[in-house]
Amino acid sequence: MESNRFDRFLPLAGVLAGLLLAGGLTLTFSIPSSETSFDETFSWWQDNRGQHQISGLLLAPLVALMLIFFGAGLQRSLRSGNRDSGHGSVAFGGAILGAVGFALIGMLEGAAANAAHEGHQEAVYALSQLHSYDWLAFNASWAAVLLATGLGARRNGMLPTPLVWATIVIGASQLTPVGFVGSLLIPPWLIVVGVWLSRRKTTSPQPTRTTSPEPVMS
Repeated sequence: MESNRFDRFLPLAGVLAGLLLAGGLTLTFSIPSSETSFDETFSWWQDNRGQHQISGLLLAPLVALMLIFFGAGLQRSLRSGNRDSGHGSVAFGGAILGAVGFALIGMLEGAAANAAHEGHQEAVYALSQLHSYDWLAFNASWAAVLLATGLGARRNGMLPTPLVWATIVIGASQLTPVGFVGSLLIPPWLIVVGVWLSRRKTTSPQPTRTTSPEPVMS
């Protein structure tokens, strides 16, 4: 019973990750870029300390945790019969890389917000510069998760065809200059795929009863 509940939670973790990620993106949408001036960068972090304490110290670690669970759920769903699939291994590895990225983002945001509060301008600027290049890790992780999931779903039919192709397109976009646009679609993708897989798990067919053959009279 406990194992079944845990298995049912794995895809739902994707729904939670999508909701938390959407909240985090909303809070940090106006974060300074790498081209923002020194003074503007410091002022922004100093003025927005509260929201980054929420984003970095609360939302980012929770997203990281939910991604680990969701990645495990994807690995299970991408199995070919009773055998592990290479697609599932890549998707799970991408989820782990993404989780590490979110944990790092939480550390950077927490440190930058605290440094701004203490008035350490040079530290704030350095941490903000590191934060502005977080897409290098996230593009690789999301590309691995989405491409492996989309290609694997084409083989085992775990997702409907339109969602399969949407997954592949969004994943491929992470390897192009328009990856930022694709990143905005990742929260709804996590929610939709998580809901679909959770419903798919709960509507599995009931096992059929087998009867022993009647003896043949000679």
